[in-house]
Amino acid sequence: MSAAGIAKALSGEGVATRLALLCLQRDGRIATSHWADQAVRAGILVDLALHGRLVDEPDHVAVVAAAEDDPPHAALVHQILAHPERSLAEVIEDADVGLVEMTAWLVDRGRWVARPTRLPWRHDRYRPADPSLSRATLMPFVSALAPGGELTTPAWAATAVIARVAGLLDGRFGYADDELVDVCGPVAWVVRTGAEQIFRARVWYRVVT
Repeated sequence: MSAAGIAKALSGEGVATRLALLCLQRDGRIATSHWADQAVRAGILVDLALHGRLVDEPDHVAVVAAAEDDPPHAALVHQILAHPERSLAEVIEDADVGLVEMTAWLVDRGRWVARPTRLPWRHDRYRPADPSLSRATLMPFVSALAPGGELTTPAWAATAVIARVAGLLDGRFGYADDELVDVCGPVAWVVRTGAEQIFRARVWYRVVT
C-alpha cells in the first residue's frame, strides 16, 4: 500500500490506535513494555487534545468526558476526573489503561483478529484484519514522516514522535524530533509531555538494569 493509501486508511483512527497497531509483531505477539503502555496513554491524551477535550488551563488541566468515547479513552478520562490532582506526566506514567485495553478494543472493532492457542503457557496472538496495515507496512511509513511532508498532519506527527521515543519503530532508544513536535501545533504541549515522560522511563530502565 502506498503512503497516501495508509494515511487514508487510518484517517479516521486516533493516535492511540495508530501507536497500538505498531505493537503487533509479525509472529502475532503484542510487543508489550512499560513505555509501550505509556505511549498508548500519551496517544489517548493527544486524541483528547485534538478534539478540544484536553485543555491546559493556567492552574490545571481540564478534561471533558463524552458519551461516544471508546472504552480505552473513556477509562482514561474517568481516571483523570477521579484524580484531578495528578499531572499529565503521572497519568502517562502509571494510569490503568494501556495495550491490554487497546488490544481488546481493536479486536472488538475487527482491526485485529485473535488467534487463540491451546498451549497454556502461550499468550493469545493476533493478526491484522487488513494485512496492508501490518506493523511491517506501518513502520517505514511512520519513520519517513518529516516536517513539511504532505502527509505529516498533527496527528501523524504526534504518532511519529511518540513511537520513536517509545521504541515502537525499531526497538531502539529514540529522541523526540523537536521539528515534528512543532508540527503538532496546538497539541504540541501534550506530545512533548508524553515524549519527556517516556524518555525518562526508558532512561531509568537502562540505569536500573
